[in-house]
Amino acid sequence: MGSLVSIFFLQSWLVYSDPAGRATPPLSPLAAQGRQIWHDRNCQSCHQIYGFGGFLGPDLTNSAERLTDARLDTVLTVGAGQMPAFDLGDSERRALKQFLEEVHATGVGQLPPILSFDAPTVLAAAVAKAVADGAGLSPDAERGQAVLVAQKCIGCHLPNPVTEKKGTDLTHLVKKLGAGGVRGILAAGIPAKGMPRFDLPRDEQDALLAFLAWLGKNAESIHATFAEAAPKEKDSPGLPWFEYE
Repeated sequence: MGSLVSIFFLQSWLVYSDPAGRATPPLSPLAAQGRQIWHDRNCQSCHQIYGFGGFLGPDLTNSAERLTDARLDTVLTVGAGQMPAFDLGDSERRALKQFLEEVHATGVGQLPPILSFDAPTVLAAAVAKAVADGAGLSPDAERGQAVLVAQKCIGCHLPNPVTEKKGTDLTHLVKKLGAGGVRGILAAGIPAKGMPRFDLPRDEQDALLAFLAWLGKNAESIHATFAEAAPKEKDSPGLPWFEYE
């Protein structure tokens, strides 16, 4: 028992004496409001920040880099899976977003190693390889690729082999749903599955459809590149003794 108590005090001293914490700027007033909402809504019972919290939901330390505003709004207002809906107003959602953004800016939290897979980079490499092999990419499709990356679609959808969401394979999307079906989902989302709605202007929708159609024509090459780049094992990225650096 004495050893456990000693280890607890040693860990506490190491955490609270870490100079990285003192070098981090204080939260802005809006982010501080978001932190209060985080506590009031008991978010920490299911989610972790800096390695502390529950394990029912994903770690949100760096969620700002992978969650679009549209998806976060949908999850907060409609829920997703085991995630309940919260009746948060616009100002409360903005505050919570700001809190998550400022937390993300302070460092890189420890995520499962498999999540280190950089799907947007692999997508760019897959497209470049297909183009080099003779698959022409029109200007509209190239703009559509930029839209897809900006909206972080590849983070939730296949052929990203490590996505936890296992969203519909982007290379099959147009064939499966048709252009009208894709536009309908963009406009309304699929709240029950955590799929947000996207208020994309018509020209961005057209460009996205052009790129999705191109992906369908080059599905075999795209899948091969993703399969080759997929992590073969869950190697540790060499993080320090605690869950945050």
